Amino acid sequence: MQFICNKCKKRMKSDEAVGEGDGWMGISSFCPNCGSRFKLLSNPGETLLLKALNAGVAGQELMSKVLQSAQDTLPNAVGQRDVTNPSSELDWKNFSGEWIWVEPGSFLMGSPESESGREPDESPQHEVVISKGFYIGKFPVTRGQWEEVMGVKDVKGTSKIESSKICPAVFISWNEVQEFLSRINETNNRIKFRLPSEAEWEYSCRAGTDTMWSFGEDRHILGEYAWYIDSESAAENQHAWAVGSKKPNPWGLHDMHGNIWEWCNDIYDSDYYAVSPRKDPLGPKSDSSSPRVARGGYFRYFTRHSRSASRNARNPDERHRVIGFRLVMESR
Repeated sequence: MQFICNKCKKRMKSDEAVGEGDGWMGISSFCPNCGSRFKLLSNPGETLLLKALNAGVAGQELMSKVLQSAQDTLPNAVGQRDVTNPSSELDWKNFSGEWIWVEPGSFLMGSPESESGREPDESPQHEVVISKGFYIGKFPVTRGQWEEVMGVKDVKGTSKIESSKICPAVFISWNEVQEFLSRINETNNRIKFRLPSEAEWEYSCRAGTDTMWSFGEDRHILGEYAWYIDSESAAENQHAWAVGSKKPNPWGLHDMHGNIWEWCNDIYDSDYYAVSPRKDPLGPKSDSSSPRVARGGYFRYFTRHSRSASRNARNPDERHRVIGFRLVMESR
């Protein structure tokens, strides 16, 4: 299912899927070029079908029952472990300062034409060289880390689960991340923290692989590595999950697939890959208000959005329950 902007004829990007109650689901998209928005409502039967197509083995079983009473199978369609109440014994500081060293190297960025679920902005697939190694966060930045740096104790709109100190920090704009970086970079003259470039993010996500996901091509086991579409529960019951709850990729990074979209430093351009430099690409130059790249998929969207090559974008001042970030650390 794809949507084209009626104004500028560009392919629209996924925004979110939200349960509207009684089995209805709202699927929204927006145009990163002109900002136009579009929302599609799926009725209970269509919602069942969408879930079945994106839920692996359990979804195949659901398909065979979709004309019958499939509602009873729905909560288990994705086979995801319930961590609604993270243990209070877990200290968010256990996640602080955990970094993975990424060696310099090269990889194929983007997706091949044969990849299921790919979008035009993932073309052309091209070789990218990452010339310098870097440390990247093993997890997205958590709510506890955000609060300690920014002095924020509560964020309007967050649920009790999202406020857990071991959940990803969300409802944070790209611009607000810059303030966070400014504060932590003032404390150390030898180390610099920053957002990863889009190329660094995909290189880290792939972790030496060239498959749809870092674990391979089998979407039936995606639930072992990623939080993605779970149920058509009410909006207030939809949230990010505790970091590190799923298996890591081959380099030890958690939550690269699913859970939350993650900000990258780059400005988004759907045609950038055609002109991207081979070495250390940093994205196109444009106005500071231009959309920024977001990567990784999130807890309420479909399997294809959690692929290593999947790209999305958000305006830099946008705050949303599905967007957070992880950091890169390097010597000054």
